[in-house]
Amino acid sequence: MKQYQIGTVAKLTGLTVHNLRVWEKRHSAVETQRTPTGRRVYSDQALERLKLLKHCVDNGHTIGAIAAMTDDELRELVSARPVEEPTAGNRAVNVTTVAAEWFDKVQQRLGNEVQWGFIQHYDTCADLRAHHPGSAVDLLLIDQPSIPAAEVKPLGQLIKQINARITLLTYRYARQQDVTYLRTLGVQALKSPLDYADVATYLKRRLKEKSGVVSVLPSRQPPPRLYTDQLLEKAASVSSSIDCECPQHLAEIIQSLTAFEAYSAQCESQDRAGEDLHRHIQLRTGHARAIMEDLLQSVLEQEGIDLSLVKL
Repeated sequence: MKQYQIGTVAKLTGLTVHNLRVWEKRHSAVETQRTPTGRRVYSDQALERLKLLKHCVDNGHTIGAIAAMTDDELRELVSARPVEEPTAGNRAVNVTTVAAEWFDKVQQRLGNEVQWGFIQHYDTCADLRAHHPGSAVDLLLIDQPSIPAAEVKPLGQLIKQINARITLLTYRYARQQDVTYLRTLGVQALKSPLDYADVATYLKRRLKEKSGVVSVLPSRQPPPRLYTDQLLEKAASVSSSIDCECPQHLAEIIQSLTAFEAYSAQCESQDRAGEDLHRHIQLRTGHARAIMEDLLQSVLEQEGIDLSLVKL
């Protein structure tokens, strides 16, 4: 069976060495083997799979969404039409609203700039909770003049259940801690009275973003770590060939983020809003840590530094 080293695979697929490593470590998108000397090698099957993955990514799919697919499923995606960018001009916007009156005013200001799909109106959040069919929603609009503390948790659960791409909530009276909690769920909370022209401008911008219907949070768990504590210590100790201290500084930042991520995960609170806030902080910190890890990986590759050869 033929085996390919990572540099050869990068040339044959058009992917960077950095992408290959991240796709394997972070997304488990492809299986590799190791030579007796520890070098990563790829089989013909792995090479073909990487070509399929790259083709799908080039057509608009994210690696996180397709990494777990089988090769046959990837081939079906390759033969399908490329993913269209869901903008206000080429994608019908599906709306669920418990704010029919003010939504009509905003809709008038948007005019023909937005192509509307189905629009479902509900009189109350209780009606929405009881009768929503569970279909995909691009825009969830809720008008809640007063948000009592006892209703915050059920409202948050409803927002999670609908899982709209954009959730906009208007209110007149609410505790600041409750508004903060709702914002950790990705809600755009606006205090009444509203400027409908400003709301229309905001929605027009958000609807043109390159995103489909997505979860409130990017994932339920933070991305897995790329570097162990020992590897980070090694990265912090190296001297690069161009007298650049980026590996040291990046390693220190990652160490700090990792520690804070663990701290946030341990935070407990009897207050529901506090629990969700700390969960949100943990997830966001994990994604910040992953960004720094990618940057460190790029610097190490640019400098030709192999941490496995560095001695503490």
